[in-house]
Amino acid sequence: MLKITKYLRVHILTLLMFTVCVIFRYPAIFYITYAAMILHETAHCAAAVAIGLKIDSMTFLPFGVNLKLKNKMIYSAADEIILYISGPACNILLALLTAFLCKRYNYEILRMFYISNIVLFFMNMLPALPLDGGIITRRLIARKIGYRRASRIMRAVTALTAAALAIAGAAALIHTRFNFSLLLFSLLIAGNIFTEKEKYDVDFVRELMFCKSKNKNKVRHIIADETSTYRDIAEKLDINGYNIVYLTNTDGKITDILTEDQVINHLIDSHVTIS
Repeated sequence: MLKITKYLRVHILTLLMFTVCVIFRYPAIFYITYAAMILHETAHCAAAVAIGLKIDSMTFLPFGVNLKLKNKMIYSAADEIILYISGPACNILLALLTAFLCKRYNYEILRMFYISNIVLFFMNMLPALPLDGGIITRRLIARKIGYRRASRIMRAVTALTAAALAIAGAAALIHTRFNFSLLLFSLLIAGNIFTEKEKYDVDFVRELMFCKSKNKNKVRHIIADETSTYRDIAEKLDINGYNIVYLTNTDGKITDILTEDQVINHLIDSHVTIS
C-alpha cells in the first residue's frame, strides 16, 4: 500500500492494473471508470462530513475506491441513508448531465463516462452487502424486525444476488471471451457473506449511546472478559437500574454485548463460560 497523502492511499495492484491498461492501449477506460468511482466516493465523503463523521482515508483499490471513516456510529436512520445514497445519487446526476452533453457533443469519452456512471449506479443500488443499496435495505428492514434478523435476511439476499451475477458473468465471459468483470464482482459480493459479520447489534449500541431515557433508572455499563461466567457477571448487576454487559477479548476489544435478561436466562448453568 502506497501512502500518497495523509488521506489518500493507492494499492500496488492498482498501479499494476494501470500498467496493463496502458500496455493493451485501454488507459481511457481506466481513467474514466476511476473518475466515476472517485466522484462517487467524494460524494460519500461530503455526506459523511455533513452529518458529523470524520474521514480516515480513501484507498484506490484495483476494482474500486474504498472510503474509511474514523467513526461509524450514526444515530439517525435518515443520516445513514443520506451517507450511503449520496454516492449512487452522484452517479445518476452525472449520468443525466453527461446524457445532456452527449446530445450536443458527440465525443466517445462522454459516452464512456455516461456508461460508467450508469453501471456504478445500478451496481451500487443492488440490495446486497456490502453495496450501498444493501446497507440501506438492511437499515430499513432493521427498523421493523431488528438488526440481527435483518442481517440474516440480507445475507440470504446477498447470496442469491451473488449467484445471479455469477451466472450472468459466466454468460458474458463465454460471449465476449474476455469480459470477466461480472464474475469478479460476484466473487466480491459472495466473499462479503463470510467476512462481513457484526459481533453485536449495532442498532442496540447506537440506542445506548444516544437515547435519552424518560425514566430515572440509570443504565449501568459492565465490562467483563470472555472467561467470566454468567454468575460472575450477575454478581455485578445493579438491581436499581438497567445493566448492559460488554464482553472484551484479550486485546480489550468488544466482542459481544449482553442485556441483563440474557445473563439471567443463562444462570441455570452458572459455570458455563461465555467464550
